[in-house]
Amino acid sequence: MTKVKAMVTKMMLGAMTVATLMATSAGASAATVTSNVTALEMAVATTVKLDTHANTEIQPTKIHLKRVTTKAISDQVQTAVDASALNLDQQHRDRQLK
Repeated sequence: MTKVKAMVTKMMLGAMTVATLMATSAGASAATVTSNVTALEMAVATTVKLDTHANTEIQPTKIHLKRVTTKAISDQVQTAVDASALNLDQQHRDRQLK
């Protein structure tokens, strides 16, 4: 039973992730503006000068990640969804008052 529950949880988190990514990309594509600019107008000249002595110093960094359970991720996603719904509801009420 726990394997089925874990599999369903993973499927739900995956579906929520896909839905979030689709909504984000849809919003980004809706926010872009196309223009009728010719290639000559878009041409940009760039000059790059490099030092003769390259900086070869390596600085290793350790990253410590905190373990996160699927329940915590699910709670965060649900909180974000609730906040978004509340915001949309508030905007709807604000429009009715105008």
